[in-house]
Amino acid sequence: MNRTASVLLLALCLLLPVHSAWADQPSEDRPRVALQISDHGSIRQTMVLSVANNLVNHYGVGNVDVEIVAFGPGLTMLQRNSQFTDRISILANEQGVRFSYCQITVDATEARERQPMSLVTEASSTPSGAVRIIDLVNQGYVQIAP
Repeated sequence: MNRTASVLLLALCLLLPVHSAWADQPSEDRPRVALQISDHGSIRQTMVLSVANNLVNHYGVGNVDVEIVAFGPGLTMLQRNSQFTDRISILANEQGVRFSYCQITVDATEARERQPMSLVTEASSTPSGAVRIIDLVNQGYVQIAP
């Protein structure tokens, strides 16, 4: 074996363990998606939930980060009396989809209607839905507003 081949073989042997160690690390490259719902229409709300479901089905549970951010008229999707409560529960509890809602919208709605909103327990408050989407995009999420 000549000297050049020996050096290349040694270099290859030194690099293989490093590559193997990298392969064992969790991937930070998994898809991250922020889904916006700011529309009251049931067709649009159905579409947002379907997109979330399709993403999880495609990539696998735990292999994609999905957060649905509801604000403005889209907040009706997260009301406890909504037609979507069962789907939201399954997406959140079985598929790892996160739900957040705009506290500004909640406060304005409660002031206008003079009664507290009753929202699904799977959703968490964020000070502003628009700011939440911006923050997620800054963290590497792709924004989709179907």
